[in-house]
Amino acid sequence: MLAAGAVIAGHVVGLAASPPGLYSDEASIGYNAWTIAHFGTDQYGTPWPLLFRDFGDYKSPLSTYPLAPLTLFLPLTPTVTRLPSAFAGIALALVASLLAWRLTSSRVVALLILLETAFEPWFFHTARIDLEADLFTVLCFVIAFAALARGGAARVGACVVAGLAVALATFAAQPGRYFALVMLVLIVVTHFPTLRWKRAVVLAAPVALAALVLLLGTSGHATARLAGVSVFDHQSVAGGIAAWIHNYFQYFSPDFLFLHGDPNPRHSSGFGGLLFLTTIPLLVLGIAVCVRGWREPMCRLALAGIIVAPLGPALTTGISARRDIVVLPFLILLLTFGWEAALRFLRGRRLRMLLAGALIAASAGAYLVDYATAYPVRAAHAFDTGVVPALVAAHRAAGDRTILVSRRIQDLRELALVALLPAPSPGDVLRQLHMTLLVAPSQLAAMVPGDVAVLTGADPAPPGSVRIDRETITGPGSLGGPPSTIVLLDVYVRR
Repeated sequence: MLAAGAVIAGHVVGLAASPPGLYSDEASIGYNAWTIAHFGTDQYGTPWPLLFRDFGDYKSPLSTYPLAPLTLFLPLTPTVTRLPSAFAGIALALVASLLAWRLTSSRVVALLILLETAFEPWFFHTARIDLEADLFTVLCFVIAFAALARGGAARVGACVVAGLAVALATFAAQPGRYFALVMLVLIVVTHFPTLRWKRAVVLAAPVALAALVLLLGTSGHATARLAGVSVFDHQSVAGGIAAWIHNYFQYFSPDFLFLHGDPNPRHSSGFGGLLFLTTIPLLVLGIAVCVRGWREPMCRLALAGIIVAPLGPALTTGISARRDIVVLPFLILLLTFGWEAALRFLRGRRLRMLLAGALIAASAGAYLVDYATAYPVRAAHAFDTGVVPALVAAHRAAGDRTILVSRRIQDLRELALVALLPAPSPGDVLRQLHMTLLVAPSQLAAMVPGDVAVLTGADPAPPGSVRIDRETITGPGSLGGPPSTIVLLDVYVRR
């Protein structure tokens, strides 16, 4: 119970504080959930869409519909917007623990996997943001693994559960949307001697149907962004293949996994890697166990999945923890087998157990303290911190007058929608909200009494105006560093 309480608290406490602010993807998901709940349409007025179109992208239904009921009785805040992702993180930890118990029959391993999937940086950080239904993807695949474990592939009911879970992943985040069919193939190939044809068909039918519905029901929008982010975009075939191979091996690099993580502060805190250094021996042990036990279907699945999962993400430009989210189910399998082997080495040896516990506690403790104190300062600009309250203050002061907004504020439309909650409309959002992008200093000089400006620190203060709001963030930029105050935005009104 103590561990479950720690998992729940770690996922729901301080959701608005770290990460700070509300990034544009989260804002878009939040606003579309609000319009669905209150109007039955997306932001453009389309009733009950399968995918949610925003400004240049299509969001999954699993990232939006679960949030909609919450917006009926709760304000659309960062905390509320992130709650479905937090709940998915809690559910993932519980299901992963069940999977570990079914694979090892060890309560200790099940408890350790519960904590691993709750507090390893890759899992923990993803559960505290709602860029899309990333952890729903992992949850769906782990449910399928849990159903198939301990001979589940020989039972029709377990195969139905696994098939439905993988099918549901096609409606989650984009990585799961593309990987669900690959996951189906991996499961069938690694479990086929047990599955046989009848159970393989039962497993595959829901996944195939879901993929068909997604492709036909969205007019190709499910794959709309693939061409624009492909490594083959604007370069030769040979260059694209070279970039693909380079990206693939980058996903296995120690720098990405254990030292620095994803360079994008939206995807990783920047304190250490995506996984603690203490997971290295566990993963090595897990791989060794799976190699020795390759005749076991779950061992084959773990090894095949680790190799195959990064192939799709590597096809896109750069490397991203979000795109490689599909590798996490296989990491859970390796960690499960790794902990089972490690406990045989540690059991009965008090000094080894104390040393291992101290190393893990030190790694996790330092990471969590940094996440709560320093990461919000480092990530303030990446998460558009202060933009929503600044726009609210500007709107209250301006009334129907013009609001000039700095062009340095990225993704203004999404943030303006979640800040002011206008009714859904296919028209120009900024015009509807009386906002104009500031593209030249002369616009500030031309402000008339009553006009309002929302500016960053890099913009000049408008002449003859009074500052009515300042958005700041205070704290250290690194663990143990001195605190400082960063000015994010100022709001001025022309007198």
